[in-house]
Amino acid sequence: MKEKAETLRKILTAKKAVIFDFDNIIVDSEPYHYKAYSQVFASKGHIIDREEYWREWTSKGGGAESEIRRYNLDLDPAEIRKEKDPIYSAFCRNGSIKVFPESAEIIRLLHEKRFVLAVASGSYKKDIEAILSANNLLAPFDAIVGKDDILRYKPAPETYLRAADQIHMAPSHCVAIEDAEKGIRSARGAGMSVIVIETDITRGLSLEGADLKLSGLAEFLALLKETL
Repeated sequence: MKEKAETLRKILTAKKAVIFDFDNIIVDSEPYHYKAYSQVFASKGHIIDREEYWREWTSKGGGAESEIRRYNLDLDPAEIRKEKDPIYSAFCRNGSIKVFPESAEIIRLLHEKRFVLAVASGSYKKDIEAILSANNLLAPFDAIVGKDDILRYKPAPETYLRAADQIHMAPSHCVAIEDAEKGIRSARGAGMSVIVIETDITRGLSLEGADLKLSGLAEFLALLKETL
């Protein structure tokens, strides 16, 4: 614990901004992405394996393209997403998706300590804003970058580079909070430090390449309270 606290202190001392991934870090939304995609694929006669989804979609970022390729499905990934998006957006608007309590406290603590905060996510900006607004957590963020703002998704660095640009920070002054392999690669490619948080969904998956690896949001919050 002491070694992790010292590592976190060194990381944050050199940073001015914290950029969060969204799904599975701030909010418990990945099960709802899974539900929405499952509904669409089931209507086409294909069942998505839940554990494979966490590995191939959530951590590696393969998406619908990867599912279609692995199972040799005669489906168009663009059409799949077109059908999935409104299903997921309905979950965002109706209050189904909740912020993790630890994340809410982490965000408020960092905000109080004058860190500039942003979101860099593979979800749509409108969905992110809807969830944060429903959970009274939109105000602390100076920028929100979603998939509608970029051309190349994670693991490409564009999402994090765009977030840094919107908060007027050099990437070297930012630390990314991630939970997945694709996000670590994205933030690293952008030139940022990375703290990776293991979750129930990604625990046991390959999460190499971060400056600090933590066992969960509770450990991150405890270390922040000790460090800041």
